[in-house]
Amino acid sequence: MCLASICVYHLQQIGVDGVLSAAIALGCRLNLFEALAKVGSEEKPATPAQVAEASGCKERYVREWLSVMGAGDVVTVTEDEKFFIPKEHVADLTGGVAIMLSSFLPVFMRGYDKITEVFGKEGPLGLKYSDFSDFYVTMASFSEALHKKHLISDFIPALGSDMKERLENGGMMCLDVGCGKGFHAALLAETFPNSNFTGIDVTLEAVHLANQQRKDNGQTFDNLAFIQMDAGKMDADWENKYDVVTIFDACHDQMRPDLCLKEIHRVLKPGGVFGMLEVNGSSNVYKDKKEMGLVATQMYGCSMFHCLPVSSNSEDALGLGAMWGKERAVKLLKEAGFKDITVLPTPQFVINILYVCKKD
Repeated sequence: MCLASICVYHLQQIGVDGVLSAAIALGCRLNLFEALAKVGSEEKPATPAQVAEASGCKERYVREWLSVMGAGDVVTVTEDEKFFIPKEHVADLTGGVAIMLSSFLPVFMRGYDKITEVFGKEGPLGLKYSDFSDFYVTMASFSEALHKKHLISDFIPALGSDMKERLENGGMMCLDVGCGKGFHAALLAETFPNSNFTGIDVTLEAVHLANQQRKDNGQTFDNLAFIQMDAGKMDADWENKYDVVTIFDACHDQMRPDLCLKEIHRVLKPGGVFGMLEVNGSSNVYKDKKEMGLVATQMYGCSMFHCLPVSSNSEDALGLGAMWGKERAVKLLKEAGFKDITVLPTPQFVINILYVCKKD
């Protein structure tokens, strides 16, 4: 195949994958994969009518969606046009991390026209979080799929060998910065009822969503609070207040991450621990492509459509982007006042790296 033909084929494949990704996102939103898994199997494939009934959707539209999924080899289609999900794929298609990546596409596209303006030399500096409706809901679902299984078993012990015991014993003051919908803080608050947790986010929408968090039994929390606050300018009375501060995939979204990290250092008690989970990029796209493969494409894409524009909306913004890298992160942490910095791989969190910092 000639080079020109290779390029054409590659572009065609990208176009097809884009349509397929959008259709996958639609299936996630409407719980169509769950419906198919419920009514269909390899032994007894489902008709579009059965999937429509199980999902509460119109049969004709469900038939078209199933045709996209079948033609795209996401689900299996039989000769008589019935469908099923192979049992070894059910978990991945009904809640896995990989499928959640497609759910970001419609969120990003809501800001598509505005991002074209931002690109222009005379255009706006960046975008607002309000330009991306449903972002917090989508991000929360992704974070839960990525982090829930290992948050207590792996992340907490990484902050210190005795951290779990200290949280269980109680009296610990903990802060989650850039809390979004509040999934992480809520899970920690329910797991460690004798310690106190606060989540802050710059947007009121996120705080409203976070305040809807409930325990598994439906009860409200008495050790959890959410507050709208700029992480670069926290409450003056919080100096030396917190034993533990966490930030999950949110430092690079700050317009001034340097000020955010300085504030985190200020509100930590002496001897306190800061855990920063971030995207494991290097800011060198050649290196990232070589080491991360298609994951690098996804992360740079998320950064272009969302992370960079929301973090660039002021004249003094640093505009780091999601793939800002370990070298920059460690540099900013040191400038914030942290001297004891440990960088840890997180194989259980496939896109992340963890920075564990202690305040002298």
